[in-house]
Amino acid sequence: MRKVFILCAFLLQYLLPAYPQQATTVTIEPNLKYGKPSKEELSLSSYPPDTTATAIYLFHQGQSDFIYHDGFQLVTEHWVRIKILKPQGVSYANVSVPYYSPTDKDEGQERASEIEGCSYNMENGKCIKTPMKRESISFERINNLYKMLKFSLPAVKEGTIIEYHYKLYSDYFSHIDNWMMQEELPMLYNQYKITIPHVFIYNIELRGKDYIQIKQKGSSIHATERDGSSAGGVSKDFTVSAQETIFTSRNLPAIRQDESYCWCPEDYKIQVSFDLQGTQFSPNEYKPYSQKWEDVDHQLLKPENTQFGKYLSLTNPFRPETKQAYNSEMNFEKKIICAFQILKKKMAWNGRYQLYSKELEKVIKKGSGSNADLNFILISILKDFGLEAYPVVMSRRSSGILPYNFPSLQKLNTFIVAVYDITKQKYVFLDSSMAIPALNILPLDLAVNKARILSPKEKEEKKWVNVMALSDNKSFMKIDARIEGNQVKGHRSTVLYGQEAIKYQTNEKHKQDSLVSNPESNGDQKEKLTVTNLKVKKQENNYALIEEEFDFVLQADRTDDHLYINPMIFPQLKNNPFIQTERVLPIEFPYPYKFTMLSTLTLPDGYEVEELPQSQTIRSEENGLQCKYMIQQQGNTILLNYVFHLKRYIFLSEQYKQLQELWTKVIEKNNSLIVLKKI
Repeated sequence: MRKVFILCAFLLQYLLPAYPQQATTVTIEPNLKYGKPSKEELSLSSYPPDTTATAIYLFHQGQSDFIYHDGFQLVTEHWVRIKILKPQGVSYANVSVPYYSPTDKDEGQERASEIEGCSYNMENGKCIKTPMKRESISFERINNLYKMLKFSLPAVKEGTIIEYHYKLYSDYFSHIDNWMMQEELPMLYNQYKITIPHVFIYNIELRGKDYIQIKQKGSSIHATERDGSSAGGVSKDFTVSAQETIFTSRNLPAIRQDESYCWCPEDYKIQVSFDLQGTQFSPNEYKPYSQKWEDVDHQLLKPENTQFGKYLSLTNPFRPETKQAYNSEMNFEKKIICAFQILKKKMAWNGRYQLYSKELEKVIKKGSGSNADLNFILISILKDFGLEAYPVVMSRRSSGILPYNFPSLQKLNTFIVAVYDITKQKYVFLDSSMAIPALNILPLDLAVNKARILSPKEKEEKKWVNVMALSDNKSFMKIDARIEGNQVKGHRSTVLYGQEAIKYQTNEKHKQDSLVSNPESNGDQKEKLTVTNLKVKKQENNYALIEEEFDFVLQADRTDDHLYINPMIFPQLKNNPFIQTERVLPIEFPYPYKFTMLSTLTLPDGYEVEELPQSQTIRSEENGLQCKYMIQQQGNTILLNYVFHLKRYIFLSEQYKQLQELWTKVIEKNNSLIVLKKI
């Protein structure tokens, strides 16, 4: 019999810095018996390891059990106790728990039950317990797939302890939600116990394994099955061998979930995740669920998969429009763009990213659907253009990192489209959620460094692609200006590539604003600026390139005998977004990019340079960020060569202080002034 558990401690190296370097000093030992907070917990008024904490988890305990009554069901129970330390912490008394409850009753369901809660307050030296009333509990539908359990604990104020309990029953026993050991509040004690029958083989991944204690022992579950062949349907009882595993963490610091420049904060929490690898209902009946990524491919691509593989053979629903648009003279890129435009004339994206499609015929009739719905249709149109098109599955940025080493169908949540260029022997990528068909320039949530092409053409090692690195994201700005009186007059031309060009085209404000290339420069300078002769040039069939030019007049700052001019005229950066004193999470930028500026400024007669900014090169360790500010005077002309190059998109939390300081220095150079003195 296969080993029941494959315990894995694998974690991508760049996740590690998010974990605390040390567990916080123990300040209190909570009483772990539900309904019995200790006097020490009740009198607790502050949390020295984190004085900013508005509340703390005294404990969060969970237990998942498989029950069997003519079929398996997964039951997960939660017990939570939180101490409110500051008035802002009162919000944690309002609890929301999403759960899967599709409107299609033929699908499996989850349901919440046995909900209870209460609050504890010290009044006149006595502990006053206030139970939650039934009318404080509600169930709200979020969409056609999810409901939300909501409840509010009573009599909550600064100093209150709240406690609550609930159960979730799930028909999706193959899917076990990740258990989060770490939360946005400090966690004094977190324990999760799960008992898994030997018939299920799960891969268990630990993130932050150094902070998780594990205990295991053999166990069993009681099962009941009705024998339909017997008169009256007699039930029979039996036991199934199982293994109990307990995961425990203590004194974990808070991990913020609202930090900017972080794609998916949950990736960096200390946690336990479960992926079903296979089932083994008898010693000789092992059935792999997803041992290898090839197995995942097969599950998706097989025609019997009515929500994925079936639709890869979809007949183009817009064949008449395709035939009318087709032209044998079209090149490869033009065919893709034309197919995309046919789709967009007929279908609208509903704002959802999904992996599967259900009842695609109804979606077509409705005229709107998810990116998965539209991508299946797009593939069918592309095939009618004589092109080879394949799905590329992934986990979106906001949904978390895809485990490369551990095949997981559950971690996939959407797909894009790859079109094969036979002549150049390479793929071009796009997605139907895009507003414009900019080939190889994906929406940021889909621009991941790990996606998988479901193409039989490719060998295993070539199926993994970094779709984040498809585009060269850069902008080049050239400024020719002269000073006349107290005005700077000149001409600016800008060329934008890749994501920078897409940002220009998809932002309606930028379409009306000639300062599109430098949105951060639009503050107080805008009132001093006049723009004329604005021209925007787009390349046919190349949406990843935009050219813009205009003439401008800028009012200079002056005194009676001095002029103060910024040689950049249009500063690239004005504000430092890194204002926190500390950073727990890594810093993830949307994409690497390069900004280059060449500025020529002709000085007026009757003035001399009294002060000129110094040239400077600013770079981070390992050269992940580099800024060059090179300025010189040649006769009556000032020449500035400025390059800002973000070479890496991710920086470790330990590099936050350095990044903060570098940004400050770069902004100083962006705001440096030439001082001209009247002769």
